[in-house]
Amino acid sequence: MSKSTCTVTINGKEIKASVGDTLIDAGLGGRLVIPHDCCSGQCETCRVRVLSGAVDDLGTREKNTVLGCLAVLEGDAEISYDPVPIVKTIKGTVDSVQTIKEDYLEVRVRTAKKVTWLPGQYLRATFAGYPPRDYSPTTPLNLDAEEEVIVFHIKVYPDSIVSSKLGSQIAKGHGVKLRGPFGNAFLRQQPEPIVLTSTGTGFAPIWAIAVAARLGQPDRDIRVISGARTRDGLYMRDAVRWLQSNDVPISLTAGDGDNETVMTARPQELVGALTSDHIVYSAGAPAHVDAMRELALQAGATFYADPFYVAEESKGILAFASRLFRKSAPPQQAEAAE
Repeated sequence: MSKSTCTVTINGKEIKASVGDTLIDAGLGGRLVIPHDCCSGQCETCRVRVLSGAVDDLGTREKNTVLGCLAVLEGDAEISYDPVPIVKTIKGTVDSVQTIKEDYLEVRVRTAKKVTWLPGQYLRATFAGYPPRDYSPTTPLNLDAEEEVIVFHIKVYPDSIVSSKLGSQIAKGHGVKLRGPFGNAFLRQQPEPIVLTSTGTGFAPIWAIAVAARLGQPDRDIRVISGARTRDGLYMRDAVRWLQSNDVPISLTAGDGDNETVMTARPQELVGALTSDHIVYSAGAPAHVDAMRELALQAGATFYADPFYVAEESKGILAFASRLFRKSAPPQQAEAAE
C-alpha cells in the first residue's frame, strides 16, 4: 500500500514528499540537503524550525524547533533552518601541541585551505592512524589567530586512544583530516542578551562565541559562566582577562574553589533569573547541559547546546539506542570530548 503524499516547504522551496518521511529524507527527495551529521538525534546539527503544518516531533521539540533526522511529516508543512557553511573535508598537519595547564592541551592544525566554521560549531578531526574525534574549533586564548590554522582545546585522558598520544605519537607534522563544520549551537546575530555557560573544555566553543559576539556586536549584553571539577580545570586565565577588560562579566566555579575569585557553586546555580528574551548557549558535561536546558526552557529562553561525551571504544550505535526516542528535549551534540 503506497504512502499518501504531501508538500513540505523548506526555506521557501516546495517539495513533494510522503507522509511518514523524516524531514531530512523529505529534503533529500527534493535535492535539498538539510544540514545533518549523526542522524540519530545526538548532534543537533539538523534542528529546524517548524513554521506551520503537521509534523510529529517524536519527543524532540524545543519551542518551535524539532530534529529533522527524527521528526516525521504527518501532512503538509513548512520548515526553515539557518544557512551554515558547506560540509567539506580538508587536509592539514599538526602545527603545534602546547600544554595550557596540566592535562589540558592547545592543539593547532595548519590546513591546506581555509576552513569555514561558525563560532560554536564542531569539526571531525582524524589524526592519521587514529580514529576520528569531534572537537570544537576555538579562538586562541591569546587571540593570535591565523586564517589557515584551526585551534582546539583538548582534555587529556590517561590511556585514551587519541588524546594521550598528543604531543608524543601525534606531534608537529602529523597528518590530519578535518571534516565539517557540524552543529546547531552557533552564534546568531541577534540583539537579545546571551548567557554562555560551560564546563571543562566546553569553554572552547563558548570562548569562540564570546569573542565573536563582543567584537561583532559590542553593545550586546553578554555573560559568561565557566566551571570545572577542580581549579586546575580552569585553564582559561588569558581569556578571563580579555573578557573582563572588554566588559564581559565572567564567573568561575570549581569543586575545590577556595577563594572569592573561584566559587564552589555549580555553573547553573550562578545563572540567576532568565527571561524569554535570553539566548542561552551551554557546552561541556551532559549533566551541566541538561540542567541548563531545564532552566532555559522553563523560562521560555532560546537554548543552544553542545554536550561533550568521552569517546570510548565500547561506545557505538547500541550505546545511543536508548536516546533515540526521548520524552523531552535531547542532549545535543554528541561530541567525543577526549
